[in-house]
Amino acid sequence: MPKEIAVADTFDGKPFSYRVNSVAAMSGFSVHYLTYPSPVVSELPQNNTIPAELYLPDGYETWESPRPAVICMHILDGNFQLVRMTCSMLASRGIPALMFKLPYYGERSPKEGTRALAQQPARFAAALAQGRIEIRRTVDVLASRPEIDKQHLGITGISLGAIVAATGAAEEPRLRRAMLVLGGGDLLKIIHHAEETSGLSATIRGLSPAEQKKVEEALGDVDPLTYAAKLRDRARQGLVVMVNAAEDNVVPRECTEQLAAALGIADRVVWLEGLGHYTAMAAMPETLERTVQFFGQDLPSDVRLSMEKAPPSNVQIALELIQRAGTILGDTPGEGRCHVLDATVKVTDAKNKELFAAGVFFARDAYGRFKLDAQTDLVGRLALGGGSPLWFLAKETLLEGTDDTSGDEQAPELVNDADLTKIRTVAGALKAATMAPGIFEQLFAVTDETADDGRTMIHVARRDGSPERLRLVLDKDRKTVREVQVEWRDGRAAVQIRAFQTNAPSHDGLFRPLAAERVQEVSSGDLRRMFRAVADFGMQRLTQ
Repeated sequence: MPKEIAVADTFDGKPFSYRVNSVAAMSGFSVHYLTYPSPVVSELPQNNTIPAELYLPDGYETWESPRPAVICMHILDGNFQLVRMTCSMLASRGIPALMFKLPYYGERSPKEGTRALAQQPARFAAALAQGRIEIRRTVDVLASRPEIDKQHLGITGISLGAIVAATGAAEEPRLRRAMLVLGGGDLLKIIHHAEETSGLSATIRGLSPAEQKKVEEALGDVDPLTYAAKLRDRARQGLVVMVNAAEDNVVPRECTEQLAAALGIADRVVWLEGLGHYTAMAAMPETLERTVQFFGQDLPSDVRLSMEKAPPSNVQIALELIQRAGTILGDTPGEGRCHVLDATVKVTDAKNKELFAAGVFFARDAYGRFKLDAQTDLVGRLALGGGSPLWFLAKETLLEGTDDTSGDEQAPELVNDADLTKIRTVAGALKAATMAPGIFEQLFAVTDETADDGRTMIHVARRDGSPERLRLVLDKDRKTVREVQVEWRDGRAAVQIRAFQTNAPSHDGLFRPLAAERVQEVSSGDLRRMFRAVADFGMQRLTQ
């Protein structure tokens, strides 16, 4: 049965009530589906009700003291998986979290859908302004609940969510902490730079000078730079954190640096080195853990101590990496998910002569799309992608497959059956060896040492005396594997890892063809044959 709950203490002095429509039990927490009125009345009736999801840890009804809570803001394209993942992570670690859908998103959208905002720049700006005010209404909801510590409320967001979170936190003094992930300032510059907002950018540029000025003024009114001064004191106290991709191709680095400087934390931005806007999503485990630790500082001391995770053992670290390798080789990602590897690979022979070196980015999703992008010493940059369309990049020429499939009936599969069997066999063997720590320890000896630079190296060797060796080089915090070294009788390989994630949130941007000086349309069948040749060559080199 839906339940109405009154809220008397509000930011604008106007009491209201919210409705708990339903509750879903999860493992370790429950999700309470809420609706409440927007403080802004727009021309679209369905846009005037805010749909929200409140994530409450198990046992919240019997807590001895209230706990901090976090508002989590979603990304531009209306995919709510990332924000739900953030809420789930916080709630599973004892921190209440709430996400709400921004104006004109989800059930709040017009009949033509959220994408219509790209042709309506004035409405887009109005949506961000409304969202900023709705953050204040959402604080009203959280502050009214007995299990929530209203003195320790926070907000976080990713990409567009970070931009809205920054303005919301600046305007709402009850938000003590803010964590901004992949955000920045100078909203107009971001719109004109990012491919994701190219439609909106084109619409703005097509307006008359007078209309364009009005839109630019409206966007300036929702720009984090406009409100940064109100957030600066909290930022200087360490209560605002920015996490950004060092090679972001959506939010330019200078936009991030501009906002950080305006907040007075230019020297404290957490840069995800070697990662872009979408590959940064593959670093979500580290970012989520950072989120928990940041907002968890406000938990009661007894709860904070009980929520500390025990550090993983050497065997657990080795198992987790090998399991991920087996998954990325043999398992199809889940719906809306992808496997991602971003690394530098170097292979040498027994005399340490270099045989192969390349920077490699690989991603594949649940729908058969993939991207392989390699920068090699031998032939330069090669990249290929599958989906719609197929494409291949070499020497600044992009070969793009046509939709015409005539004559393609004889085109081969991308990888032959024998090689697929080899890959699946390796994946199966890896998973079988890691089904349980006890089984793994019967087959392998695991030891560790501390290098001169303070990093831990985990050594894995077969107990039967075979020459194969595996070394894992960890960060100083022992949480992340940064390098994998493999030795065998005739050589060795070193893999420096920037990102390695299975079932990470997927996004169309990961699989788009790369930009090139020249674009040439070719038969999809011819491209498929080319891909097969590349795959056959790669498998031959791996099995030699």
